[in-house]
Amino acid sequence: MTLGENALAVAMDAVVDRVASTLAETGSSFPYFADPETGRWVTTEDGNWCGGHWIGLLWLAADYTDDETQSARFAEAARSHTDTMANYMPRNSMFCGLNFHHAGFDGYDVTGDRSLFALGLAGADATVAAFDERARQVPLGDLDIEGPEQFRGPESDHGPPGDRLGAVDAIHTSLPVLWRAYAETNVPRFRDVAVSHADRHLDWYQRADGSTWHHAVFDAESGDLERQYNELALSDDTCWARGQGWHIAGLARAYAETGAHRYREAIEASVEYHREHASADGVPQWDYRAEQGEPLDTSAAALIAHGLTILPDESATAGLREYGKTLLGTLLEDYLVTERDAPNRGAVLHGCFNRPGRYADDNELLWTNYYVARTIDALRDRQ
Repeated sequence: MTLGENALAVAMDAVVDRVASTLAETGSSFPYFADPETGRWVTTEDGNWCGGHWIGLLWLAADYTDDETQSARFAEAARSHTDTMANYMPRNSMFCGLNFHHAGFDGYDVTGDRSLFALGLAGADATVAAFDERARQVPLGDLDIEGPEQFRGPESDHGPPGDRLGAVDAIHTSLPVLWRAYAETNVPRFRDVAVSHADRHLDWYQRADGSTWHHAVFDAESGDLERQYNELALSDDTCWARGQGWHIAGLARAYAETGAHRYREAIEASVEYHREHASADGVPQWDYRAEQGEPLDTSAAALIAHGLTILPDESATAGLREYGKTLLGTLLEDYLVTERDAPNRGAVLHGCFNRPGRYADDNELLWTNYYVARTIDALRDRQ
């Protein structure tokens, strides 16, 4: 698919339609994942781990639409959902920075409202406070992720406590708010925590072949690595596709902010792993080693596309950025619902939240829609 201005505009129109239909259905609740046939949403009352994605979509739609009444409706919903999410969100969670980033800084970018700017900074402060100096990680922390009773399936245990458990996700859930806060304030602590976490991330989560671990358990006293394991992958010998997406997107932001070659080299190795093991169109199965016919995960592809297209415009990253555009083109052409009369027009289908737990493993996922929309928006700004 050629990603010209018209194609991007058509796709964004569909995304805004989906925001409108979702808000009409879910009201004050937070959409989580939807049935691919009917478009009906399963919701949470507080946003759980990903409510900021919904708020960010509302702000993006409010800014994009030319309908003033609809824009005001989106903005009002964004503010009310922000209040709910901010009251709920545990400050010592690796997801706090992500949610306050999207609700706070995304909202500020649209409105200029300094109270939303302050919320973004509060997310950065909470992330710094949660940072474990010895492990050099923002740990998983205290947030019960909405999902099956046994997150990894019926034969699993619940794993170690969140205060000594790191996750591959955190490179993207925890650090972007720090990069933004540093850019806004020039306070070195925000940058220093982001760099320290990103460097430890390279040590603990990326394998030599460019694939990734999901979790790293560290000693509560020394911060030393105890073991690595996979929770949402097929096994400890394979690679969870969305984890690879979080990893690539987070490292892309780290490289964009620092220009450090170690991050770009890590991205190159991980993208190469993805390209070698994903399906021909670049959308991977939920685990890169899953058997043919197992569910795909468009959220992994959306994260990779998002990350690669925010890389700086330079010769060293040109191939990566072009691959990101190719992935986005595939998502828009083959996975985005664009039919005018479809009840879920603007949905991105075939996302896999949790295959081991058999939970929302072939659905429209709220965060997939967010990263596709953000990538469209970023590319339109560059053209």
